Amino acid sequence: MEYLNRYPERIILKRLIPGKVVVLLGARRVGKTVLMKKIREQYDGLCLFLNGDDYRTEALLAGKSADEYRSLVGNNELIMIDEAQKIPDIGRVLKIMVDEMPGKRFMVSGSSAFDLANKTGEPLTGRKSVFTLFPFAQCELKKHENIL
Repeated sequence: MEYLNRYPERIILKRLIPGKVVVLLGARRVGKTVLMKKIREQYDGLCLFLNGDDYRTEALLAGKSADEYRSLVGNNELIMIDEAQKIPDIGRVLKIMVDEMPGKRFMVSGSSAFDLANKTGEPLTGRKSVFTLFPFAQCELKKHENIL
């Protein structure tokens, strides 16, 4: 299957800077996970990709200390958490990671936009860039479809 470049892809890559969290919101089935995996492929450094739907991921991130998070992240430079709204207290988890691991980059996604936005709101004030991914836009399709 051919991958269609998504409009925010280049912008997100530029926003993946140390000490900040890129939050990708959107409805189910709009391509958030595919976009995250595409960004992971383009990233030159080491990347840790976690799935919030996995109970093991939930257990790995629930109620840990900064030292435990540093141990989990290891040498990875980019930490990606898909379906992050499933992780209890995800805003606090991300705040600890961002504050205690300078030089690391973070990206999270969630299909439950309201929940994820609320859970990351206050703890990540000034530490996040939020993007909403919608179904394909005309500018994304124009390279693959004719005007008719």
